[in-house]
Amino acid sequence: MKKTLLAATAAVAMCAADTDAAPRYTDVKLMQWNLHIAIDMNFKYNIKTQADVILKNDPDVVILNEVDKNCARTGYVDMTKELATLTGMCFSQFAACRVLPPEGLYGNAILSRYRMELVGSWLIPASVDETRGMTLMKIYAPNPFLVAITHLCWRQTPEENAQRVKAVEYIDQLISKNNPGKLPVILAGDFNCYPKSDPVDKLAELGWTLEKPIPTFPSKAPEREIDFVFRKTADNRMEVVDRIGIDEKIASDHIPVINVLKVYRNNERK
Repeated sequence: MKKTLLAATAAVAMCAADTDAAPRYTDVKLMQWNLHIAIDMNFKYNIKTQADVILKNDPDVVILNEVDKNCARTGYVDMTKELATLTGMCFSQFAACRVLPPEGLYGNAILSRYRMELVGSWLIPASVDETRGMTLMKIYAPNPFLVAITHLCWRQTPEENAQRVKAVEYIDQLISKNNPGKLPVILAGDFNCYPKSDPVDKLAELGWTLEKPIPTFPSKAPEREIDFVFRKTADNRMEVVDRIGIDEKIASDHIPVINVLKVYRNNERK
């Protein structure tokens, strides 16, 4: 298996400079959302509606699954760039995990009010007929932290369950290897499994805590808990204060989730 993602492109705009003095903690509102390639529940391409949902909830950082770039099926739009423009988010990063001929790319993306740095993007274990990825970003909030975004294979078969377990093992290895500064980390995305499942159990074994699972799919009547956030159990510098599902039934087949974070300076969480 190739160890790097097929493509990663960034679009960066000017924002205010980083502050020098780190506060005791930084409040961060992180939104996560599977966009369903901007196809709404009326089967229409509707990225403007998705941008409006992001604007209404005013997040600091947005992580996105199922994002197209230059794909025929979504009108050859660079969805990451379009969302960054529509929302006024200063920094954006797209990372492709799949090529869709003739020239399209499909993958994950992140938008941020804070300056960001791409640490790396990698392919992860998946089924034989698709590719999946994980992207690791450094977020230069007043108290910096890492965000790892992923989207695991979807079929509920023993074979794909085994691939999801292998994927989270590899993700844990990649984060450990590529975090020499030992910054606090949030791992988030569409895991396509349930809270009581082998991949989640494996992450717990590797020292990750699953934070407050909530139903996110299907959007019209959410009942499946598959869009997760994890933090390292032993790291007191990252706190997930709350997770709030947004009542948005039309814009995608998943509802967005607001994660309320506190990122502490050093080990100052009490």
